[in-house]
Amino acid sequence: MGAYLSFRKEVRIIIQGLDAAGKTSLLYRLKLGEIVTTIPTIGFNVETVVWKGLQICAWDLGGRDKIRPLYRHYYCNTQGFIYVIDSNDRERLDDALQELVHQILMEDQVKDTVVMVLANKQDLPNAMTGQEIEDALRKKMSLCSQTVFVRPCSVTSGEGMHEAFDDFVNQIKLRQRGEYQSGIINIPTSSPVKEELSESQLYSTVKYLFKSPLSCFRYFSFQENKMKQSITEKDTDDKKLNNNSESGNQIQVST
Repeated sequence: MGAYLSFRKEVRIIIQGLDAAGKTSLLYRLKLGEIVTTIPTIGFNVETVVWKGLQICAWDLGGRDKIRPLYRHYYCNTQGFIYVIDSNDRERLDDALQELVHQILMEDQVKDTVVMVLANKQDLPNAMTGQEIEDALRKKMSLCSQTVFVRPCSVTSGEGMHEAFDDFVNQIKLRQRGEYQSGIINIPTSSPVKEELSESQLYSTVKYLFKSPLSCFRYFSFQENKMKQSITEKDTDDKKLNNNSESGNQIQVST
């Protein structure tokens, strides 16, 4: 088990956005699964989150004006960015998108990374929709090499947050495999990523296999029989399909 954890793939992501957008709340919602009371971040917060087979080192950078010029020093060796926007703050939307495009997407170290724009606070009555924010972002972006997509959510209620983070992690996996698109994309646009065994499933399987040689033999015998059954079922379906096709052709000739 310890060996498995030591070789787990780890990625580094950065959570950014203007102050009071919900960055720290997002970080600890992902880490703890619940909302915690936060204070304005001075500097940064760092937490490790395990999600869909990836060990993620997440850096939450404070959003105050005075420390924004220091952001670029954190970008090295980063695979993904989550840019959190307060969907209810219409007055600062232009400022938020301006910073995203000119202070993040234009940086050389951000190239070949995945950028997700998280339209937070969708639970508020006057919040802009994800589509509104995406349309505003398209007007500011020229063609870029980054993968950028917009996802609406509410960190407070949790609605849409897990789905958005699933999409984010999937896009990181696709980019690691060299399968990605440039510019603003709509999810899903690529073939789904094959799911990996969870930590508990892997542990249970390894424990079972090493329990005894007989257990190992039984396991692989079961897998072999399962594969043979799958092949047999496929052959049967193919034969039925061919028979139906031949019958159709005969009827067509007789008429």
